[in-house]
Parts: sequence; structure tokens; C-alpha cells
Amino acid sequence: MRNILVIGSGGREHAIAWKLNADNPSDSLYCLPGNGGTSKFATNVNNIDSNNFDLIYEFVLKKQIDTIIVGPEGPLDRGIVDFFKEKNIKIFGPDKFASQLESSKLFARDFMKNNSIPQPKYFECSDIETAHSIKNNIGLPLVLKADGLAAGKGVIICSDEEEFLNGIDVMFNDKKFGDACSKISIEECLVGEEVSVFAVCDGNDFLIIGNAQDHKRAFDGDMGPNTGGMGAYSPTNICDDELLSNVSNNIITPTLNGMSKLGHPYVGFLYIGLMIVDGLPYVIEFNVRMGDPETQVVIPRIQSSLLSLFDSCFESDLKNFKLDVNDRFHVTVVLASDGYPESYKQGQKILGIDNLDDGLLFHAGTKFINGEILVSGGRVLNMIGVGGSLNEAIDDVYEKIKKICYSGMTYRKDIGQKGLK
Repeated sequence: MRNILVIGSGGREHAIAWKLNADNPSDSLYCLPGNGGTSKFATNVNNIDSNNFDLIYEFVLKKQIDTIIVGPEGPLDRGIVDFFKEKNIKIFGPDKFASQLESSKLFARDFMKNNSIPQPKYFECSDIETAHSIKNNIGLPLVLKADGLAAGKGVIICSDEEEFLNGIDVMFNDKKFGDACSKISIEECLVGEEVSVFAVCDGNDFLIIGNAQDHKRAFDGDMGPNTGGMGAYSPTNICDDELLSNVSNNIITPTLNGMSKLGHPYVGFLYIGLMIVDGLPYVIEFNVRMGDPETQVVIPRIQSSLLSLFDSCFESDLKNFKLDVNDRFHVTVVLASDGYPESYKQGQKILGIDNLDDGLLFHAGTKFINGEILVSGGRVLNMIGVGGSLNEAIDDVYEKIKKICYSGMTYRKDIGQKGLK
């Protein structure tokens, strides 16, 4: 029997914890802090701050935790892997240095440049005057990216002069993203299909575990503000064998080689956000953890033991791991609270969860209090639909959503449609 700790509170962490529990129900599973969904099968640890590594270590010793899985990017950026490696505790994720692939857009861009990884043109910028100069040089449209972590929302696409002026104002004047905007990356705007590829890495080798297409905008038709993600589907028809071979050879392999040369072998999840232009992949972003909500459609397709997959990475034996992924289509629709990604209500009672006879529902922003599931975040629930075709999975997810109800519930009605085109 194993004692496992999953760090995080969202739908991504619920999906990971659900899979670990489904594979090995006899293992003792803890989620820090967890959510209303993880409380059904794991022990939530909501009295310890995920930034307080010393207190987490005390808990790890007390509960004899042998493996830690880190869900979100924040603790990775703050060096949680370095901390627990020094204590000889197995922890899945990249170290603080390698985590800069996500925590600093400019570090990632420079790294890709140094390792000949295909990417858009980019320019470092730290003031408004320079931003105007760069814009005059490369023209519109262009993309503004906060250098630091901004909860998946620090990207502004500028199609015209008005959007550019507003974007620069957001980045440099209203400090919406705080220190993340002390520097920004100004990038050419590539036009094509966006898709994400997910791999696990052991420092030397890697396995691609899935691909998905996310829907970032708040409203139907890809309108409205950027969010952390309003839905996703997997697999995509974009990721054929030829494309994945290109991604493996020209993006993932040079990334692992480059990190090893820098003295920081990359171990953990690697999320590659791609723009496909004329059939060729360009890296829009790296993330050093699984995506949310993409995890919720990638992880359920894995038939192999997730813990065994992590163990093979700890043992640097990934090349011998037999990965089994089913070919059924999975779609997730994020049920949000009205107003997200800006201000939104919390505390509403969620009805109908007990009406779901089958299928998957991953919690994101929920709490279990006095026998009731309550809204506690902007992205509240992730409903999952499954089918033999993408169309079937889309029909399945929206049929299941009809059973859920809470005040202010909102969601996109077109998740997965772009995959049908």
C-alpha cells in the first residue's frame, strides 16, 4: 500500500487523484487542499498552505507519504521539487530552474532560440515606448505576454491599434498581473490551429500521453476575455502520426537535451502549446504541468497505471513503460460562475450531482460543507462526455449538464465544435 499526496485544488488535481484512486483503491490518498469532489475518495488537507513547504514536510512525515504529485505551476515555480528532493521524498515535477519554461515567457523564448525549437518571432520589452517601437517594426496583429505567471490569463492578442493601446495599458499601467508584467514578450501573431500535446519525461526519455484542444475564451464562438479554459476535447484530428513525430523530434527531444546540458534534467509533465501553420508546429507556450481543463480529457483515456508511470520516471526507466491509451473521444465542458473570469458569486448550493448515474464529473471550484457541495471558485465543475466519435461525446456531455443546477451557472455551448470542422 502506498501513501500519496496530490497538491492542488482544481479540476486537474481531481482528475489526477481520481485516476490514482481508480488504479489502486487500497492506496491512502491525500489532497492538499483538495476540493468538494476529492473529499469523496481522498482525505482533504485544507489546514496547510501549499506555499509552506516546512508544514507540508511535517505532514509528509506524519502520514508517511512516499510520493508527491504537484498539480499547479505555483509550487513548482517556488521550488517545491528542490525542497523535497533534498529530503529524499519522491516528488513528480520539474525543479525550480526548469520550471522557468513556464514561469518566465522570456526564459522559455531564449531557451527555444538557443535550442533551435520552432517558435514565433519575439521581442523583450519593459516599457511603453519600446512596445510602440516593436509594434511599428513587426506590425499588427501581435501578441502581448506577461513574462511571469498570470494564472493562464496573461496573454493579449492585439488585432488593431485600439486593442494594442488597451493591451499595453493593461500590461504596464493597471498592473492587472502585478510583477508578472515587469517585462513582457511581444510576439508575432501566428495564424493556424491551436493544439496541445502532453508528455511525461524522466530526464532522458519521454512518452506522449495525449493531445487536446482547449477553448480559452469565455463565450461561444471564441469571443470574450481569455480564461483559464472553458472546455476541451481529446483526441484531436490535428495530431496525426506525422505531426507528433515532428513534435517529438524537433521540440520535445531538443527540450530535454537542452535542459540536461544546463544541468537540470527535466522530470515531470511537459505541456506543449502549439500553433500549426501550414502543417508545421510552432511552440506558443510551454507549461511545466498538465493543463486545466485538458487534463480532464487526457487522463481518463489512459488505461495504464498512472502511479506506475510516475514510478518509471523516478527510476529513469520510461523507455520500458508500456503506455495504453484508449481511442474513445472525451469532451469536457467547464461549468462556471456568472462573471468569471472577473468577479463572480460564491457560496451557491450545487444541485443535481447525485442525479448522475454514470460518467465523470470533476470538481474545480467547490467545497463540501455540512453535507452540501457549494460553489467556491470561478470555474466550478468539469462535466465529461465520452463517445465513439467526437459528435457522440459532445452530445453526451451536454445531455449530462442538464442534470446540474446552481445559481449563476454558465458555460459555453460550442465546446468541441471546431474539432468537427
